[in-house]
Amino acid sequence: MNLIWLTIFVASSAGLFIMLLRKPLSRISLKKVIVHWIIAATALFILNYIEVMQPYALPINPLTIGTTAVLGLPGILLLMGIQYIVLV
Repeated sequence: MNLIWLTIFVASSAGLFIMLLRKPLSRISLKKVIVHWIIAATALFILNYIEVMQPYALPINPLTIGTTAVLGLPGILLLMGIQYIVLV
């Protein structure tokens, strides 16, 4: 049963990837998304590395990177606020 689901997942992912690469507008959008995710991951890594937010070290995972990529600096502050509420 797992092999069937894996096959469906791989086939649908390949189909989506082919559809995205066929249209020029999709390629541009995909490049922008990738660049934003890389910049967000780098910003989170640098903030954690230089320990600016010592008690609020944010994990680097798809959720935090996505929030930072979409919202920018307010996204980082939002994640810090959520972490403060959860920890206190």
